[in-house]
Amino acid sequence: MAKDNYNKHFRAILSKLNPAQKQAVTETEGPVIAIAGPGTGKTHILTARIGQILLTTDTQPHNILCLTFTDAAVNAMRQRLLDFIGPDAHRVHIYTFHSFCNKVIQENLEIFGRHDLEPLSDLERIEIIRSIINELDVEHSLKMNQRDPYYYEQHLADLFKQMKAERWSSEFIQSKIAAYLGLLPDRPEMRYKRNAGQFQKGDLKEAQFNAISKKMHRLDQAVLLFKQYQAILDERQRYDYEDMILWVLEAFEKEEFLLRSYQEQYLYLLVDEFQDTNGSQSAIVHQLVAYWGDNPNLFIVGDDDQSIYEFQGARVKNMTDFYEQYQENLLLIMLQENYRSSQNILDAARDLIERNEIRIINQIEGLELNKVLVGANPAVSSLQTPVEIIAYPNQLQEEIAIVQRIEQLKKEGVALKEIAIIYAKHKQADNLIQLFEKRKIAYQSKRRINILDLPIVHNLRKLMGYIANEYAKPDSNEDVFFEFLHYDFIGVSSRDAAVLTAWMARKKKTLFSKGDFENVPCGAIPFEMEPYWNLSVWRALR
Repeated sequence: MAKDNYNKHFRAILSKLNPAQKQAVTETEGPVIAIAGPGTGKTHILTARIGQILLTTDTQPHNILCLTFTDAAVNAMRQRLLDFIGPDAHRVHIYTFHSFCNKVIQENLEIFGRHDLEPLSDLERIEIIRSIINELDVEHSLKMNQRDPYYYEQHLADLFKQMKAERWSSEFIQSKIAAYLGLLPDRPEMRYKRNAGQFQKGDLKEAQFNAISKKMHRLDQAVLLFKQYQAILDERQRYDYEDMILWVLEAFEKEEFLLRSYQEQYLYLLVDEFQDTNGSQSAIVHQLVAYWGDNPNLFIVGDDDQSIYEFQGARVKNMTDFYEQYQENLLLIMLQENYRSSQNILDAARDLIERNEIRIINQIEGLELNKVLVGANPAVSSLQTPVEIIAYPNQLQEEIAIVQRIEQLKKEGVALKEIAIIYAKHKQADNLIQLFEKRKIAYQSKRRINILDLPIVHNLRKLMGYIANEYAKPDSNEDVFFEFLHYDFIGVSSRDAAVLTAWMARKKKTLFSKGDFENVPCGAIPFEMEPYWNLSVWRALR
């Protein structure tokens, strides 16, 4: 398609934007924040804004930088931009934060001096953290779980990651812990509100205070291990993703000419999902636009109601800081027309989210925003299916009810691919997956997994361990073997496993009692065992 045709195609796209979207696309100069609720077309306006900049200014594609969080978002944006403006889309710089920082490092190796470093693998991270735990005293607060000495392994990995992401030193965290514990006894929830037994109104809840103090002491001890962790990485010439951002931040701070070269290159900066930026990522953004003072061509898209990476250090505060920093020249745009959901769903979601106190409209004094989403897609906005809220006494009953409901829908002719289960954390799906497998319900789960955690791999590892133990010491693991009889790939029914167990208990035999099979020709089975010989496991062992 010729460039003129792409321009015509792009103008046709612009003509279909709603008023708020059009404003977000056409107001290309100065700082702009678009608060975009779910289904309001974030990717659409980001890519259309890039097209508008190229169409109406003399800016070259390589002078535009767009930062987002995932490779999938990068690919989606690039593909949308290709549809809008054609081949020039390949020249626009669209990166994740990490890939952008890696680009800066690779383009300036003489400054970073890190030619021979390799990325840290997940297995290496585990090995390093376990080696640190192994060196701790047996009475150390991070090693007192005797059943699992590596219980805090993942906690340490997450802590070290967040310390890098937020640029927190051990000393900084320790000072915050001390300040928190100093103020803790004065918090209302730490005092009894009425006389109860031996406690008087106003007395300190010592058990609760001691439990929190114990956790804070453990955190205090954990942050002290950060320097040791980083020293091992340096010794092994390894780095992780957070290191890349820290290196670039430090280089920008120390090498003014390096920062200036990127500030001069990128005349327009766009950031997707800004509410999910952590301290380091937000600092990168502000460094890149600092040259332009309080009126940079900086466009951020975000929604404080959709912050999903808070556990990774992301902060809604970044949005309020952005508002306050550029308030004098800032254009704030609200996108309220939702093209994805029915009004019933939007209203139910609003009723829930309005109870959240950590919203930008509650954080900035005098800021009045109407964040009510309105269904704008006729195909779905008028659907009247009600939203049901069902409470269960416990998690198990909830999971069973979900499976039963799916089975009922299947009987009614609903295709399984039309059924979705949404959950907050992947571990919440583990029990459901086990129930699906037991009930022979086909499912698809998209998530990164540790193959060693898969049930079938766990079972195979246990089976191989059994074989090794039996080889070293026969008849030592009979109790474990009967667990194997219930594995799906063994093919033994629960009834057959129970019959075999009963026979062995009655005869007081182990599975391979000497003499059971000696001198027994093939096909000639001791009479007392004949009912069990048809078991698939026995056939396999003949």
